[in-house]
Amino acid sequence: MAKVSGLNVRLYVEGNDLSGDANSLDGLGYTQEAFDTTTLSQAAVSRLSGRADGTVGVSAFFDAATSHISAVATANSGKLPTSDQTVMVPMGSAVGAESISFVARQADYGVSGGTGSPVTVSVSYAIDAVAPTFGKMTTSHLDTITSSTSGTAIDDSASSSDGGSWGYQVTALSAVGGNARWHLNLQHSSDDSSYTDVASATVTASDGTGAANADFTGTLNRYVKYRVVLDASSGSITFAIAYTRT
Repeated sequence: MAKVSGLNVRLYVEGNDLSGDANSLDGLGYTQEAFDTTTLSQAAVSRLSGRADGTVGVSAFFDAATSHISAVATANSGKLPTSDQTVMVPMGSAVGAESISFVARQADYGVSGGTGSPVTVSVSYAIDAVAPTFGKMTTSHLDTITSSTSGTAIDDSASSSDGGSWGYQVTALSAVGGNARWHLNLQHSSDDSSYTDVASATVTASDGTGAANADFTGTLNRYVKYRVVLDASSGSITFAIAYTRT
């Protein structure tokens, strides 16, 4: 895999594209407790895994408009959000580019500025429940479609049998007529011809934008892509979908 710059990185938080505000990410990753369990009979150190944890810091330019960094960071009536937030960080613009996904609690929010510089903000997230997942994007950053559509297949060279996780970010959607909803599906195939769903979610226009991460079990075949189905007369959706093999 080639080295990459930060120019193609994106930041999506709870269905908000904050890439146009953020200018750097810091410390995105995780830590793993390692307990020393070495006994007298051993010639080398042995360790037992403990809790996984992680944080990420975001530096950005102040913007209080709807769906921008300052509004999202103070969404709880002007205070820090108090519930989990789903975050996705695509590391490139191509289908199959690496992605990092996690669920986190916002830990802080700060504003800095002076007469000789733009006003900036800092936000940090403390990863909640599970460590980040490092996977692949099935979309090219954000895809926008207006009818039922299948994405480009990703060839992972081999299948895996221990399940995985997937996540989506929906930054805009509409649906009119019918059941007025979109079905988001992660699909897999052993031959790049016949595809079946391995994970699915449904979003409606009344739900508005949003995001989610979820695990799935069982075999994930060699080829993976998205299939998004419109269950309405007309509509539009802008979204990103990523997945990780366990």
